[in-house]
Parts: sequence; structure tokens; C-alpha cells
Amino acid sequence: MTETSLSVPAYDPAIGVVAPAEGGTITVNIVDGAVEIFGDPAGLRDLARMCLALSDPRAQSGAHIHLEAGINPLDLESASLILARDPLRSRDL
Repeated sequence: MTETSLSVPAYDPAIGVVAPAEGGTITVNIVDGAVEIFGDPAGLRDLARMCLALSDPRAQSGAHIHLEAGINPLDLESASLILARDPLRSRDL
């Protein structure tokens, strides 16, 4: 089985969330109340890196990333997306 690994820089409160991107594409759709996320392989890895960066134990409660349509990695037809560290569950359980 092939294994894929990703890494992101450690969270730095002076800089915020940093997730290097490959330049992939993601599309977020809302259909009948369900959120659908489609992406090419690089886009899905970019999204995974963002989630990894937010999961860093040093990331502050409420740390977040705004993704807007037409700005990498979201394509022009995409709904906006906010990825955030839950302020109510900011520490590992």
C-alpha cells in the first residue's frame, strides 16, 4: 500500500496558520443542505494541510482560515468555506 504523508510548519502566533499549497483546486457546493467538497489530488492535499495546521496543539482557540471563491484553492463556482479550530474544544481530549 502506498502511503502519503504531509507536513506543515509549526503554528506561530505571530504569523498565524501557515499551510503551504501545491496549487490544487477545490469546489465547495451546498446541495439540499449538504456540503459537498470536490477536489483534484493536489487540492485535497492542500485542504488536508490546512486542517493539519489548525490541529497544531499551539494553534489558538478560534484560529481559522477563510477560503473564498476564485482564490486558491477554491474555484470560481465554489461556495466560500471557513475552516476553524473549535473554540469550545480547543485542546486534545
